[in-house]
Amino acid sequence: MKRIPTQYQPAIRLEQLLGDPERGENLFSFRQALEWDEQEQFPEPAMARLHELGLHHIFVPRSLGGQFEASETFIALGRTLARRDMTVAVAYSTMLWAMLGWMGADPGQQRQLADAILQGGEFPCLAYSEEAHGADLIGNETTARLDARGDYRVAGEKWPINRATRSEWVVLLARTEATARLRNHSLFIFPKAGLAASEYETRPRARTHGLRGCDISGLRFHDCRLPPDAQIGRAGEGLELALKGFQITRTFCTSLSLGVGDSALRLVSDFVRGRRLYGRRVAELPHARDTLANAYLSLLLGECAAVAAARGLQLFPAQFSTWSAIAKVQVSRLTDQVLHQLGGILGARSYLREGATGGMFQKFLRDGAIVAVFDGSNIVCLDQLATALPHLCRGRPGAGEPLALAALFDLQHPLPPWDFGAFTLRGRGQDVVFQSLSHLAAKLAGLFADRDCDAEVLATLRERTAALQRAVAQLQAEVRNLPPARGARNSAVRFGLAERYCALHAAICALGFWLFNRDQLGVFVARGEWLAAALARQGEATFRCGTLSELETAGLCERMFEQTKERQMYSLIPWQLAASGQGEASDDGKLFPAA
Repeated sequence: MKRIPTQYQPAIRLEQLLGDPERGENLFSFRQALEWDEQEQFPEPAMARLHELGLHHIFVPRSLGGQFEASETFIALGRTLARRDMTVAVAYSTMLWAMLGWMGADPGQQRQLADAILQGGEFPCLAYSEEAHGADLIGNETTARLDARGDYRVAGEKWPINRATRSEWVVLLARTEATARLRNHSLFIFPKAGLAASEYETRPRARTHGLRGCDISGLRFHDCRLPPDAQIGRAGEGLELALKGFQITRTFCTSLSLGVGDSALRLVSDFVRGRRLYGRRVAELPHARDTLANAYLSLLLGECAAVAAARGLQLFPAQFSTWSAIAKVQVSRLTDQVLHQLGGILGARSYLREGATGGMFQKFLRDGAIVAVFDGSNIVCLDQLATALPHLCRGRPGAGEPLALAALFDLQHPLPPWDFGAFTLRGRGQDVVFQSLSHLAAKLAGLFADRDCDAEVLATLRERTAALQRAVAQLQAEVRNLPPARGARNSAVRFGLAERYCALHAAICALGFWLFNRDQLGVFVARGEWLAAALARQGEATFRCGTLSELETAGLCERMFEQTKERQMYSLIPWQLAASGQGEASDDGKLFPAA
C-alpha cells in the first residue's frame, strides 16, 4: 500500500501550482531558466510568483504565524524548486537565514523579523565571509564598536554574499573584540532601510560560471551606525550562532542536490529512450543501462540520508554539529558523481547549449556543483568531521530504543516541535545513525520472507548488512589506532576516513528507511533489491561499471523508467509531479490555505 506522508503534501501542491518545467510557456520552465541564465538576469518574476503563492510563510515558525513545522516539508519544497532552476531555489532560500533569528533573537526581535517576512516577504542576506579570509570566520576583520551613545559603528567589507544588493535585511557577523578568543564576534540582524545611505554601499555583482542569474555581490560599511537592538544573542556569541545556523542550512543543501540530480537524470532518461546507436536504443546498451541504474541508486541513497537528517533536526538537534556536515557532504558527492557519469552518456551533447536537453543539462551541471562550496565547503565539513572522528568512533553500544529509531526512520511517525535552542557546537561523540546499526541488524534478522521480499533477497540483505557492520567496525578500529593529532591540522588519512564515515552513514540510513517504511511505500521499496544494491556499495558516491548484478540493474532501470512514465519524482516516496504539458495554476492558487 502506498501512502504519501502528510509532510510532503505542500511540495506536491507547489509542484502542481508551478506546472511542467518542460512546457516553455510556464514561468518555471527550463526554457525560461535558460533565458535568464544566458542573460545573467536575476529571476525577479519567479521571486514575485513564489511570494504570491505564499512560499515565504514556510520560513516562519507556526508560533509566530508562519507555516514552518516539519523539516522534511522544507527539504521537499527545496527539491521541487531546484529541479526546475537552481538559481531560483538559491535566490529564494536566502530567507532561510531568518532561522538565526529563531535561534538567538529575543521575542521582540523575532516578532519584528516574522512580520517583515510574513507581511512584506522580505529577504535577509548573510554577511559572514570576507574576501581575505573565506571560511576562516574567526580571522574576519569587519568590526562593530560601541560608541558613546551606545550604538554600534560597523566598518569593513563582506564578500561574497548571495542577494547582498537585493535583500532588504542583513545578517551580519562582525568582530566586537580585538582579542583572538572565540567569543570575539557578535551577530546582528537589521533592515537596510534603517541605515544611512552614506554609511554603506554594495559591491559590484560578481560574474559566476553557475547560478549566473544570482545576485552574488558584497557590502561595504563606512562607520555605519546600528542600534543596539540589532544585535541578537549576547555579545560575543556571534560565531557560536553562526555555526549553529550552518547546521540547519547544510541540511537544507541536500534538497538542492537532490532536485538537480532528479532533473539531470530525467533529461538523460528521455534522451536514451529516443536515441539509437549501433542499431539499438541507447537505453538498451549495457554501459548506459548500468550507469542509469547506478545514478538512480545514488539518488535513492541521497534521499535516505537527507530524510534521516531532516527528521533528525527535530529529534536529535544536539548531534547536528557533525550530522549536518555528513549529510551535506555525502548527498552533494552522490549527486556530483551522478552528473559526471550522466555527462558521459550524453557525450558532446552535454556541452551544447541547444539541441538534446536544450542546454539544461549543462546548467544543472554548473549550478549543482556550487552545493559542495555552500555553508562551509565540503573540505571544511570534512575537516570538522575528521576532528570529531575519535569521539564518533569510540565503539558505543547501539543507541537504540526502538521508539527513538521508529521516530527517526518511519515517515508516518509524528515528530516533536522544533527546539531552536537545542543546537550545540559539539555533538559529544553522538551519532544515533551509526549507533543504531546493531539494532537495525537485529530487526532485519527477525524478519520473515513474504510475498514482497522473498527469502533470497532477505538472505542477501542480511549478508550485506553483516558486511556493513564489519566495515563500520574496521573504520572505528582504524580511527582508534590513529596517532594523536596534537593540535596539528588533520592529515589526509583523517580526511579519507571522514569521507568513508559519510558513505557508511548514508548506507545505514538506507537500511533504516527500508526497515521502517517497507510496508507503506509500494512493491519496489518493499522488495528490497534496491537496498541490497545500496548496501553492496556501502553508501559510496563513486560507482564502477559492472558492480551491479544484471538483476539489480534491470530492477533499478525498470523502476526509474516507470517513474519517468508515471511522472513521479525519482524517489522511494510515490511523489507525483506535474503532468506532461501541464500549465501553471491560476493566479488565485495558494500554497498554504492560511497564507
